[in-house]
Amino acid sequence: MKKFPIYILIIVLWGISSCGNNHLDINVSDVKIPEINIDRLEQDVFTMDTAHIQVETEKLQKKYGSFYSVFIRNIVNNGGIRDSSYVFRIRQFIYDKDMRHAYNECQKAYPSIGFLNEELTDLYKHFKYYFPNRHLPRPVTMMSGFNYSVVNIDSTLAIGLEMYLGKNSIFYEMLALPNYKTAFMNKENILPDAARAWMFTEFPYNMDKNDFLSEIIYMGKIMYLTDALLPEIHDSLKIQYTRQQLNYCTQNEFNVWSYFAAKKLLYTTDHAEIMKYTSEGPFTGAFSKEAPPRIAYWTGWQIVRQYMKNNPDITPEKLMKEDDAQKILAKAKYKPSK
Repeated sequence: MKKFPIYILIIVLWGISSCGNNHLDINVSDVKIPEINIDRLEQDVFTMDTAHIQVETEKLQKKYGSFYSVFIRNIVNNGGIRDSSYVFRIRQFIYDKDMRHAYNECQKAYPSIGFLNEELTDLYKHFKYYFPNRHLPRPVTMMSGFNYSVVNIDSTLAIGLEMYLGKNSIFYEMLALPNYKTAFMNKENILPDAARAWMFTEFPYNMDKNDFLSEIIYMGKIMYLTDALLPEIHDSLKIQYTRQQLNYCTQNEFNVWSYFAAKKLLYTTDHAEIMKYTSEGPFTGAFSKEAPPRIAYWTGWQIVRQYMKNNPDITPEKLMKEDDAQKILAKAKYKPSK
C-alpha cells in the first residue's frame, strides 16, 4: 500500500473535519448590499450647539429621520422632541457630569469604528444571502444613558457604546452591575449582541404554544440564526457564556435533558417554573453553581441544530416560519449521549 507523508495526511483529515463542522461558513463575497456607513449619533448629540437646540434638532431629524424622535422618547426617555421640556432635558442630558464623562470614555475606547463597519458588512451579507427579500436596518452608534446595549427599532440598528467599555469600567461599578453581566460588556460582544437583538425583532415569537418546549425552541431558532450569520464567532460569544460554562453544557447535555424530561417540564406553562431555567443570573441553581444561566436556552439551541442537520431541506427562512415546537423536536431526533 502506498504511504502518504504524515503532513499530507494531517491536512486531509483536517479538511474533512472542517467541511463537516463549517457547513454554514459560506462565501458571501458576491452578495450585493448597500455600502455600510455607521453614523455616530452620540457624537452628533454631544457636540451639538446647545444655544440653538431647535436648529440642531432639525439637522438631526433630517439626518436620522424619525429614529431621532424615537431615540429621545423611548431610548433616553426624555419625553420627546415636541415635549415642552425637550430643550431643557436634552441640555441636561448633554451636560450631565456622568454622561459627559461616559461620552468621553466612549470616544477614547472607540475613536474609530472601522472594525464595526467590516463586521456588520459581513453580518448583513450573510443575512441577505439567507433572507434576500428582507430589509437591512441602518446601523448607528449612540449613547442611551446606560439604558440599552442594542435596539433595533424604526429600521435602525442602534448600538449603545457606553455598554461596551470593558468589565472594569468605573460606570458599571457605580451602577452596581453584577459581574455576570459586566463580563460580556466589551468590544468583542458588540457584534453577537447586535445580531441577536436584530433577530429578535426581525423574527418575533411565533410559536403556537407558550409552554417550556416552545420557549426554548424559539430561542434555539434565534441562536441558530446567529450560527448562520456569524459562522466564525465562537459559541461562547453567541450565547454569552464563559468557556467553562460552555464546557459544563456540553459535558452535561444528557443530564440536563434527562432532568427536564424527569421533571415533566417540556409542556409546562408555569411561567415561574420556566424562568428557573431561562432567566439571567450567575448560574442555574436547579443544577449547580457551575451550571450557566439560561441553560434551557442552550438545550433549545442544540435541538434546533440537530433539527437542521437531520433535515437539510429546511432553510433558515422555513425554520423561522415553523411554529410547532413538538414537530421540530420530533424531526430533530434529539437524543444526547451520556
